[in-house]
Amino acid sequence: MDCMIVKYLAMKKESLFLITVLLSLVAFSNINAQEVSKARTFDYPFIFGAQYYRAPTPSSACWDRDLKHISDLGFTDVKFWVQWRWSHRGRNSFYFNDLDSLMNIAAKYNLRVTLNTIFDVAPIWLYKKYPDAKQIANDGHAVEPYVVSFRQLGGFPGPCYNHPKALQERKKFMREAILHFKHFKNLAFWDVWNEPELSFPQREAKDLDKLVCYCPNCISGFQAWLKNKYKSIEKLNAVWGRCYANWDEIEAPKNTQTFKDFIDWREFHVHTMSSEAKWRLEMAKELDPTRICYLHVVPNTMQPFNSVGTCTNDFEVAKDCDVFAATLNNGTIFPPQVISAGRGKICYNVESHINGGITSMHQPIINLPELLNDFIPQIGLGIKGFLFWQYHAETLGAEAPAWGLVNLDGSDRPVTYAAETLWKTIRPYTGRLMKSTVSPAQVGIWKSQKNEIFHYCMFGNFNSLANGVKAYADFLYNHNYNYCFINSELSNLNDLKLLIMPSCYYLTESEAKAIDEWVQKGGVLLSEAHLGGYNDETGRHNEIIPGFGLAEKWGIKEVESTTTYRLRLDMNQEVNVAMSPDVRKMLSDFGTTGGEFVPIKMNDNKLLWGALRYARLKADGAEALGYFDLDLPCVIKKKVGKGVVFYCASNIGEGSVKDKSSFSRFMSRIMTDAKVDNTLGSSTDNVRMDALYENTSLSFITIRNLSDKDENVKLNFQGKARGLFTSKTIDAGESVLIPKGFCDLFVVQ
Repeated sequence: MDCMIVKYLAMKKESLFLITVLLSLVAFSNINAQEVSKARTFDYPFIFGAQYYRAPTPSSACWDRDLKHISDLGFTDVKFWVQWRWSHRGRNSFYFNDLDSLMNIAAKYNLRVTLNTIFDVAPIWLYKKYPDAKQIANDGHAVEPYVVSFRQLGGFPGPCYNHPKALQERKKFMREAILHFKHFKNLAFWDVWNEPELSFPQREAKDLDKLVCYCPNCISGFQAWLKNKYKSIEKLNAVWGRCYANWDEIEAPKNTQTFKDFIDWREFHVHTMSSEAKWRLEMAKELDPTRICYLHVVPNTMQPFNSVGTCTNDFEVAKDCDVFAATLNNGTIFPPQVISAGRGKICYNVESHINGGITSMHQPIINLPELLNDFIPQIGLGIKGFLFWQYHAETLGAEAPAWGLVNLDGSDRPVTYAAETLWKTIRPYTGRLMKSTVSPAQVGIWKSQKNEIFHYCMFGNFNSLANGVKAYADFLYNHNYNYCFINSELSNLNDLKLLIMPSCYYLTESEAKAIDEWVQKGGVLLSEAHLGGYNDETGRHNEIIPGFGLAEKWGIKEVESTTTYRLRLDMNQEVNVAMSPDVRKMLSDFGTTGGEFVPIKMNDNKLLWGALRYARLKADGAEALGYFDLDLPCVIKKKVGKGVVFYCASNIGEGSVKDKSSFSRFMSRIMTDAKVDNTLGSSTDNVRMDALYENTSLSFITIRNLSDKDENVKLNFQGKARGLFTSKTIDAGESVLIPKGFCDLFVVQ
């Protein structure tokens, strides 16, 4: 049969490319599953290097000089882009000559190579052949292919992901690229997607009219997705509040005002993105089973990447990766988000943006202290390697002359020496670092895709929710607690002592059940206002809050809920939340004496600030912790089963911007009640410490002084630790002075 296929294609004068692909697939189909499984067992390396080639820059005149210098610096890794438009110049015409040369030069200098496939630069011929492949925005306009500073080739942002012919062409190019490059021995990684996002023009979802994609393929795909989800049109009608007779009558939501249909609409697009990631990863694994396959995200922190505009779910796209990776800089959100989504997989920073700039604002001058303060804390959190964006400073467009580890002429910059020093110092320890793990998180911060989209429906942005999440992450990071982010699956809930649920208005029945069971067994929950107020299963607001029967089970009930803007306060603040014209007119006519924040008087006579939401609470047998007025409390603590619920009927994370000290006081009490441990027993504020363990033995400690003054710390561990960059020694149990600006990686002896 194989010969018949070849003869047929030859008779039809089809391209040699198609013959090669088919024979490769036939050959691969003869490999048994056991051999494939054996081939995909990896010894993952600690990586260190830089992105180098994004055609057409840098020019070929630089290649040998630059790659030799990268090797001389001691770096081990480089990344090259394999761009759809650049390398697929005709439907059956491919150009890989430049990348072949780069692969060979990299091999000459013993450099590992990552090939990053880039599809958001669609070929010119694609749109000529399939003019209907363009994304369609909510307002009906087609997104024409164009050039941006970081996609200088044009063809951005690419075709609709649900266009079937465009999908076939992407698969065709992906297959050809893998089969072409798999024979290079220095190829180590396939990075199959650079920063997945649905469409850059509406990355931050600021303008509802510009959201994509509303093309016929997406509409029919959405209808099929809904049919699979709801099973019957009657069920969908009941949840959406509609009267459709058939699936093909269903319209794509044009606005957010009925919540559930819009949430389904964006979740369909998240599903589209996850499906795209899945086939890319599966194809790379199938055709090149001896290489490590992954994609890298910009972590979905809601600002800028989110579930409405970019439609990428980090937890979903990480599932099929051999390792997980991201565009990263240090911080309280980005690295923990990536590591949480990776769920125990090796996680890399494959695009460090520490060196960023544009033509109007050249890149910063980075010396070793700045580099240590960015990279070392990431190692402490569990990141296992770094690639800079990028080695050679950009020469083309608005990103020039920035981003380079070296100058435009190839000469060294301060950051060159800093990167060389950092790598040469830690490289002897990378074997141990790869074997070392962070102790499990004891605190989880709930981040739900549905709840995120729901907040966008309410406000047209994510500011309130994102600010609340960040407030909790900042507190936990600055006070030396290990934490992670928990998605709607709540898969590792039983590993936690404390679960924090910021602005947890929209909930599913399965989430409510899992949380209740966990609390009843002994978990400590900190919930903000309106827990489960909106019901995903019914598409309706619950009549009693907390919803899903939690009010009855826990004996906690919200009464007389309102917004902080309607409370009678002594302060007048501008009302700056999104609202309907009718509500805005009412406020204009009748006024309001409230504001964004509400002062809550705690039972220690200190103030805790809430924001946006407010309710009074009835909870028999509960300890009242805080009041806005003297009628009913708005912050309580109540024992539920073997666990404890702290219920705050306002958004105290968001409110912490008003007074961080009172927020920290309250959170410290909760940490004590939940018996959450500080890293190495140190509760020193503003000195972040992370510990890495080989099996159960402490192997490394990272220490970073976050404050603007010297701090004393006392660590609880066995032995002595030596700083790799400062040679500072720390003896177990002794107080040590940590200077301001200090950051180091300590080896425990």
